[in-house]
Amino acid sequence: MSSNGAARPISVGVVGAGFGGIGMGIRLRQEGIEDFEIFERGATVGGVWRANTYPGAACDVPSHLYSFSFAPGHNWSRRYAPQPEIQEYMEEITDRFGMRPHLRLGTEVTSATFDEASGRWTVTRDSGESREFDVLVTACGQLTRPQVPHVEGIADFEGRVFHSAEWDHSHDLKGRDVAVIGTGASAIQFVPEIQPDVARLTLFQRTPPWVLPHRDRPITRAERTLYRRVPALQRAVRAGVYWTRELTAYGMTKNPRFLNPIEKLGRTHLAKAVADPVLREKLTPSFSPGCKRLLMSNDYYPALAADNVEVVPDGIAGITPSGIRTIDGVEHEVDTIIFGTGFAV
Repeated sequence: MSSNGAARPISVGVVGAGFGGIGMGIRLRQEGIEDFEIFERGATVGGVWRANTYPGAACDVPSHLYSFSFAPGHNWSRRYAPQPEIQEYMEEITDRFGMRPHLRLGTEVTSATFDEASGRWTVTRDSGESREFDVLVTACGQLTRPQVPHVEGIADFEGRVFHSAEWDHSHDLKGRDVAVIGTGASAIQFVPEIQPDVARLTLFQRTPPWVLPHRDRPITRAERTLYRRVPALQRAVRAGVYWTRELTAYGMTKNPRFLNPIEKLGRTHLAKAVADPVLREKLTPSFSPGCKRLLMSNDYYPALAADNVEVVPDGIAGITPSGIRTIDGVEHEVDTIIFGTGFAV
């Protein structure tokens, strides 16, 4: 609104070009707002799906829900889309809705200051340049800045070290003695992928997660054609996924009894996959489902039960030049350490 009460165009700064930032840009254009910039420190759009390229990376939300309601992804190859397809979807959406001219790629926002007098934001970039906006939208997300814990001795390790979100694709894991630290949503995907190739895999686990059977499957060409021709069917599938998930959320927030079937399913899944009672005990959660993120996998437990895998539940005391020392004094010799320790959110 201008000083004389007449409407005037507004300017908008958006930080981040993942689903949130691109979705915001699309909505701005649909509302007739053209003066906006989307700042992205990465080389392209995608956010978490640009940053995370580890083996087995995929979404754990069904594809029909994990896409914009106004731009359903009809060409998903699987019920749970793999990372390359989600990244491709983001690139395609960016082009389809004309977002490229508004993107400022390779540009990190270093500060944003609000001026009470003018009611405007001053956004400063890493280049030192700045611009004022009427509105600032932060769409920075949570899953792009790796959280690497401080472990004594890590600087002295003589092997290779990297985080799952900064996967070293140049480092061949075949025949390696690999340590994986962490058992969250990323590790549960990449551990089964690398286990057959490594000589030995030592998994350092602080807390065993609840792991449920994965309902993934290919989406047939006939299904994809049907979704394109009958959009209402795709919307109905999306709605079904949404409300099923909402029931789980109700159990987590209102009535824990709704989660009893999930706990039974998780225990049954573990019992079927892991015959060794000692390993099964290590992998049994001591908390109710929903206290931590529920994970889905059909190959995580079989990978941990393989002959070349050891699950270590003991705390880590430090890292030596040739391996990892746990609090019981045992040193586990490895030549590669992969952190699956989540993100700084």
